[in-house]
Amino acid sequence: MTLRATPRISGISVLLATLAVSSSAAVTVAPSVAVAQARAMIEHISPTSGPPGTRVTITGRNFRSTAQVLFNDRAVEPAERRPERIVVVVPANAQPGRFVVRHGTDEVESEVFRITEAAPAPRVTGIEPGSAAPGSEVVIRGENFGARPTDNNVRIGALPMIVRNAEPTTLRVIVPDGARTGTITVRTSGGEATTPALTVADRVGIREFSPTAAAPGQRVILRGTGFGADAQANRVTIGTRPVRILRASTTEIEFEVPRDQTQGGTISVIVPGAGRFETGASLRVAPAPVVASVEPAQGAPGARITFRGERFGSDPGALRVLLGETVARVVSVTPDTAVVEVPRGAGSGRWHLSVGGIGPVDSPTDFRVLEAVAIAGFTPGAGDVGDRISIQGTGFSPTLAENTVRIGQVPARVVSVGGRELVVEVPEGARSGQFTVAVAGNGEARARQPFMVTLRPRITALDPPAGILGTRVTLRGQNFPADRALVQVRLNDVDLPVESVTREAIVVTVPTQGLQPGPARFSIVARLQGTGRAPMDWVVLVPSRITALEPAAGPVGSRVTIRGEGFETDARRVNLTLNGQAIRPTSVSTTAIEFTVPRNGTSGEVAIETEGRQRAVSPFRVTVPPVVNGVAPAQGAVGARLTINGNNFGVDAAAVTVHIGTTQATVSVVTPRQIIAQVPEGALTGRVIVRVRDQGEAQSARDFRVSGSPRATPAAGADAGAPDAR
Repeated sequence: MTLRATPRISGISVLLATLAVSSSAAVTVAPSVAVAQARAMIEHISPTSGPPGTRVTITGRNFRSTAQVLFNDRAVEPAERRPERIVVVVPANAQPGRFVVRHGTDEVESEVFRITEAAPAPRVTGIEPGSAAPGSEVVIRGENFGARPTDNNVRIGALPMIVRNAEPTTLRVIVPDGARTGTITVRTSGGEATTPALTVADRVGIREFSPTAAAPGQRVILRGTGFGADAQANRVTIGTRPVRILRASTTEIEFEVPRDQTQGGTISVIVPGAGRFETGASLRVAPAPVVASVEPAQGAPGARITFRGERFGSDPGALRVLLGETVARVVSVTPDTAVVEVPRGAGSGRWHLSVGGIGPVDSPTDFRVLEAVAIAGFTPGAGDVGDRISIQGTGFSPTLAENTVRIGQVPARVVSVGGRELVVEVPEGARSGQFTVAVAGNGEARARQPFMVTLRPRITALDPPAGILGTRVTLRGQNFPADRALVQVRLNDVDLPVESVTREAIVVTVPTQGLQPGPARFSIVARLQGTGRAPMDWVVLVPSRITALEPAAGPVGSRVTIRGEGFETDARRVNLTLNGQAIRPTSVSTTAIEFTVPRNGTSGEVAIETEGRQRAVSPFRVTVPPVVNGVAPAQGAVGARLTINGNNFGVDAAAVTVHIGTTQATVSVVTPRQIIAQVPEGALTGRVIVRVRDQGEAQSARDFRVSGSPRATPAAGADAGAPDAR
């Protein structure tokens, strides 16, 4: 047999040969042709031997979708093709040879594939079971199967099946997800065979079970999929304990908890052919509660009922009590006692009680529900808008929204409800009249006696809201008596003299003694109307005032002392501001506070505010330091006239001093931009220093030379070489 040699001309060689044309000819090449594709390459084949019909995988790189596959010059149609893998079937009557992958004129060869004797065709004799769910194992029995799992290609419909174990007479396969009822095809190198139809059932699964807790002997229902339609087709356990199945369908199983079961566990269901499912949550198993007695034996909705017995627990949230089909509110619970309210809308009958899902158990006797709605009375008998009134009676609903109350025809808000009490607020616009209580689904009742609506004085604002003893205060509000003789005003328990009275305002003066610093409360006693108490405090402040600022003006960085009295001694509690800018005080005492004028400080009020103390203010002026731009002439004798040019000198000659070195000169003229002075007797050469009261000082950039004098010693704190102060 002649084996095919590797081709000599690749695709790119043909392309280059095509482009090798005469230089005089015009050639147009499309952009897509200009890029050569990578050449295909075969790395290996698997298997390297087998009979005709064997599926061979050619592994390599750069296989195109248009590639042609040949075996010994005989075209073979690929069963599967990918850029890195091509699967083909060895044709019938084939002889040993090589596989060739051809891309146009470019070809690549594989190693030699050796032809062996053909295997016998497989034969199927049966499958077990005949019905299975996805994920379940099916056994295919027959003969001539591949000895290895990979020698067998098993499919149900178009879906491949995983071969878990392979023997010549047995295949164990897994039903894949998405499989549908149908035959299974087994393909080997010797051929293929088909099984009888496999019925694909739903996978067994539990969606929920109820109740989630049960007593021994209680029934539990499982809901899910894949259950056997007959009770005998299912096996159910609690933990490892089998249970008795009462009924079953494909979606529901009902079973009974064994009567000697002492503990719970997870629930598992096994359905042959559909698999096994175990719940993540456990079924809690515990003894049922015992109801020995119910006291009293009758009551109206909202009345409290006491159960006595055993195993009630201690968590109100775990105790569920119903009267007939109506849930009752649990008030309290202990292991042997439970208190509940009779639910609205319930009829007479037995109570049903369960604890943590265990139960229910019934009361030993029927309970009689009393339904009558009645108003026995209310307290107090009179009140103002916003006052809370307690209405006593029977037949009220424990649900707040189911009770409606009116005064005359005006609705009143129900604040709270108990078994025999409703608490309501007197509404705006109410007038004296009778209370009416209506209970949803239970009728209504009207009080025999009217409720008297009064208009007490109302204090809505205090002006000012705080002050020292002796402060004049205006109380603003509503319903004030117009007659001054009918009004009495108190601050805490101290009576205050009333200066004037109108319907909306009362003016009083806080006495100078009898009250301590701190919050106090105003009240107005109006004859025939009642007492109105202010809803807010009026704060009695500790007196505090500023007597002086030293200095009263100064530049940024200057140190200022605030003199006064009544200051706070804890710097952390002192809120100090300059024209609204917060300042941290450097020291505090009861009579003095020191601070430094901050950067970007501006003129305005210095304010001291401390909680519980009177606010104190005083004006302060932030000044601008003088600036010396030049001195003319630059030298001169004693008595010579000296002109200093600059800025911020002011106009007050008395506020300006000039020194040459350490000797003060006589100032004759001052304008904001110029100072005229005379060189003083005894002056020595040195810097010219200008000081402006409350503004600071500045000095010349160079020494002024006094004719015939040595250089002066620099003034204390001055830097002879420093530039002008700005």
